[in-house]
Amino acid sequence: MVPACVRLSIESCDECGRQVAQTLFWNKGHQATSRSSTGKGEFMQTRIVQVGVAIAAVVFALTVARTDAWAASDEESCSTTATDVTNLNADGTEALCLASIGSPNKAKAHASDLGVAAAQAKNMGAATAHAKDKGKAGATGDGGTAKATASGADSVASASGEAGGKGTATARTGGFAGANGDGGTAVSSSSGVGTEVESFAEVPGGKAKASAKDTGAGTGVGALAIAGAACKATANADDAGSIATAGCSIDGSSVSADATKGSTAEGSDTLAPVCTPINGGIAKVRSPMGDCG
Repeated sequence: MVPACVRLSIESCDECGRQVAQTLFWNKGHQATSRSSTGKGEFMQTRIVQVGVAIAAVVFALTVARTDAWAASDEESCSTTATDVTNLNADGTEALCLASIGSPNKAKAHASDLGVAAAQAKNMGAATAHAKDKGKAGATGDGGTAKATASGADSVASASGEAGGKGTATARTGGFAGANGDGGTAVSSSSGVGTEVESFAEVPGGKAKASAKDTGAGTGVGALAIAGAACKATANADDAGSIATAGCSIDGSSVSADATKGSTAEGSDTLAPVCTPINGGIAKVRSPMGDCG
């Protein structure tokens, strides 16, 4: 089951984003449910609904339809500044570079061992994608910089950099990481089956960083960080269904949330923090509205 805090961000995207999300996630057996049914993270719900962006939607829409039901393995790469290039190996490994819109741009992609890597750079943007071992990586630099790296089956990394922003996403061993730097700097990293991580930096000066890892059997660990102003939001979740969300909307503020062993930590700079530790784990929030844990 996808952690609720992350599900909402997928559901809130525009039509193209929803299509991509369904292709990448629902095919893995996840089901979308209403965020409000959990009774958690109303602040997060409001902020994510306002985002309305699809991370690397165009790139992934062109590539995720490829099948990986092939026996062999190989590698492909491409690099371009003003044209569109697609290199597809007979085994399904694919590297796609798009750079024809608003050139000069920088688009680079490298894929190996049944990976799919897609990089789209436009309006003087830069995008880099790396995928291996059946991972899928998509990066879109639209007047900004994006880097996506995915390794391992069912791993998906999606990064977007717009309006001078920077997005960096890294996914390993079956995790999902999405990073959207829309003017700011967004960094996401995930490791382990069932981990779902997203970060949004919506304005210049905003910094959002989220990470999650799960060494168990895919219990659904989620982390979400949103910087809606020139502020800093950091969220970290570790193992056993832990959920950490951090959001800031006031210039100069800093919010962090950490959760382990199935605990929940929610922090913002406008609402009181929520810490729910379980299983001897940690739930910790540090924010202008108070601390807990």
